[in-house]
Amino acid sequence: MADVPAIAALFTESFKESVLHHCGGKMPKPCAMRDVFALVYEAEPAAAFVARSSEGIIGYCFAPTALPRLWWRAVLGGHIFKWALRWISGQYGFGFSPVKVILLNKLAFLRSAATPTKASNARILSIAVALDWRGRGIAGDLLAAGLAYFRVTGAHRVRLEVRPDNISAIKVYQKKGFVEAGMTYDSQGPWLIMFKEME
Repeated sequence: MADVPAIAALFTESFKESVLHHCGGKMPKPCAMRDVFALVYEAEPAAAFVARSSEGIIGYCFAPTALPRLWWRAVLGGHIFKWALRWISGQYGFGFSPVKVILLNKLAFLRSAATPTKASNARILSIAVALDWRGRGIAGDLLAAGLAYFRVTGAHRVRLEVRPDNISAIKVYQKKGFVEAGMTYDSQGPWLIMFKEME
């Protein structure tokens, strides 16, 4: 759990354009991203992998085997109520419009994931490497750690989504055996769906 603030900061740095889009054109307060990643971590701590240097965390990968567990934890663990209170009190730094965008996008992803031909029992939920450390194989190593975890837990099929123009990430995924399997969309545009059938 101690790694969550650094992971949240790295996510914000790596996906700044998406964060700005979802939060109405301005950066949210750091506690917003920390709260989201705290939930992801609490739901399945063994699915969190980090890469470190002397500078601290330089990469991370979340590879959960059961997303429904994450949503149940959000509700039963009180996270949704805590988020609502913090949002209403202004602690997150954004208004109603971003909440609407976020909810609609999550619904779109849930519909896509529920489609039988696009379903899986494991996900690469989020993966990022600090800008200065990219191109050194760190993303591939983090992905390999996630896949090793899936083998131990008995996952059969792994899904991830990536923006179609993120060519470097797509190449990393293809090297690890992921294949393209259609598209899904959110308010920011298309996502390429990729799958890996586990041995």
